[in-house]
Amino acid sequence: MRLFENKRVEYEEFSLGRGQCSVRAALLCDLHFPRQCADVSAILKEMECRDVDVAFIAGDLVWRRADLGSCGAREFLGELCSLMPVFFSEGNHEARHKDADKISDFVRSCGAHDVTGVCVPVRIGGADLLIAGDTEKRGSPRFKGAGVKILLAHHPERAVSHAKILCPDYIFSGHAHGGQFRIFGRGVYAPDQGLFPKYTSGLYPIAEGTDLIVSRGIGRSRFPFRFNDPPHIPIVTVLV
Repeated sequence: MRLFENKRVEYEEFSLGRGQCSVRAALLCDLHFPRQCADVSAILKEMECRDVDVAFIAGDLVWRRADLGSCGAREFLGELCSLMPVFFSEGNHEARHKDADKISDFVRSCGAHDVTGVCVPVRIGGADLLIAGDTEKRGSPRFKGAGVKILLAHHPERAVSHAKILCPDYIFSGHAHGGQFRIFGRGVYAPDQGLFPKYTSGLYPIAEGTDLIVSRGIGRSRFPFRFNDPPHIPIVTVLV
């Protein structure tokens, strides 16, 4: 039954903001290499077909016990970086990884930008963006400069606090795994949110001027079963 299928990726489109310049961003979270559910080569093809301009990996690219050399993340990330700019920020699995001190070098060696704990100004598709990454233990960096403020923050349950302190325009998150079992459009359980979590999938207006986008993730969590909760990649067109 498709309700239990974990391999078919759902791509969900959003259009946010106002303006004449547009940037199409794909949110890829919780790949958990080598425990990914979906065919990653198919994901790469889909990124090309959907004319995505930039990819945001908001944590948990790899499983905390993964061997960085053989888990498949290097090949995937390298191919993705050949298609578009890629920005990465750590999640709980990177922070707890046995080689946590090597993750940043690993990501950069694949061609991606590691924005964990820093804010990076970039220009994509004629739009000026400020892209910052939350950290597991050191907090988030402040935004400096002019541009659309984008925060990659693995934990959606921290979004309200981020909105009050940092005032980002958009927060891209994952971690909730869609609530594992989705019933009537709601997840049942998510780490750090507990039963019937509030932020599990899609778009949430968090505060005036701040929107939260949450991916249900792509890889398996410690609890490997999902119901009515296929892998999920939001694609957001930001109008600037």
